[in-house]
Amino acid sequence: MKGSGILPTIEITDLIAEATKTLYDLEYSPRVIEYTVATWKQFENYCLHMQISYYSSAMSEAFCNDLNSPNPLFKHKTILRKISCMKKFDAFAKTRGFKKGIVKQKEPLPENFTAFLTAQDEMFIKKAYSESTRETAYKFCNRFMAFLLSMGLDKLSGVTWELVSKYLLTLNGHAKSTVRGELSRLRQTLKYMYLLQYNSKDFSKEVPSYNLGQANSMSKIWESKELDQVLQTIDKSSTKGKRDTAFILIASELGVRSADIRNLKLTDINWESCSISFVQSKTGKPNVLPLSEKLGTAIIDYLRVRPETDSPYIFVSLIPPYGQMAKFNSSFHNYVHRAGIEVKREAHYGLHSLRATVATKLLAADVSPDVIVPFLGHSGNQTLHAYIRMDIENLRECALSFEDGALI
Repeated sequence: MKGSGILPTIEITDLIAEATKTLYDLEYSPRVIEYTVATWKQFENYCLHMQISYYSSAMSEAFCNDLNSPNPLFKHKTILRKISCMKKFDAFAKTRGFKKGIVKQKEPLPENFTAFLTAQDEMFIKKAYSESTRETAYKFCNRFMAFLLSMGLDKLSGVTWELVSKYLLTLNGHAKSTVRGELSRLRQTLKYMYLLQYNSKDFSKEVPSYNLGQANSMSKIWESKELDQVLQTIDKSSTKGKRDTAFILIASELGVRSADIRNLKLTDINWESCSISFVQSKTGKPNVLPLSEKLGTAIIDYLRVRPETDSPYIFVSLIPPYGQMAKFNSSFHNYVHRAGIEVKREAHYGLHSLRATVATKLLAADVSPDVIVPFLGHSGNQTLHAYIRMDIENLRECALSFEDGALI
């Protein structure tokens, strides 16, 4: 069977090979490529089962419709991701190319939904919530509203506990920390839906709490030699390698949040005083941190090969038009795996674990919390205590090592 419409005739196997090569050329992360191509292969098997070897948009649509069958094999969020992958594949079939980040286009939300988003954000601004907190709430609301739309609802007044319960089932199988965060955000959204009179009932009180327990809330605490192993896996002869090295060193030496590193601007570095100054995205408070010789050298090495761009940000994407770089966590995970670092199954080992490591080693070195709190940009000592989540024996075992003036 051959392709229909304006699509050129091409076998699905050949189209997947061509599209996969394009993903690599555009420097998508290995994790994204693996997941995207796996979905395309699943589509290929679906077509082979029906004895179809040539691509058509109609077959892609049929595959997506089957994913949304009354008895789906996957979680709701997984289905949405797979449909997104197929939209990307269909766009490639039509144009033989796609630009990173523009294929996934969301359906416009109903006016009732957008009105609530605006009203809630205005409430957050009055309460002086940080831009980061507001953005997190906005992203969650969009996910929750996408679910409501998939259930045929276009007005928040129609939200019932039955619908909320169905949404809770979509969280099944996610990491415990993810579930706890989603429940907290759901509780907040339902509360404001009631307070802002978009729903007559307050369902927030019905959302269950979720206690992670001590073992599941642990962050990996890095040893100096482990971080050295991670850094050694990076190809420092490439622009990407120099950029990633500088990014990781800022996180590991200064404990700066990943979002704040991405937001750093060229004007935030004072080379005369050897310091970095910035406003924290989470708290909205300014912070000034020292720049060691090792870290300063790494940043200079990157700036020498940084793509020419008008972007004010230090860390930029390596894909034209070279705007602010995207999130870095998946890249860090890739370096960790490449270095062969063993991580306990329950431990978090993303970039935020470097922040926990800095705090933990400062505490182990008997540095006063009154010094650590402003250094890390916490709002208070209580935040620091909740953040570390380590027992006294672990603190005693932490060794503080200084290398070239750096903390870790």
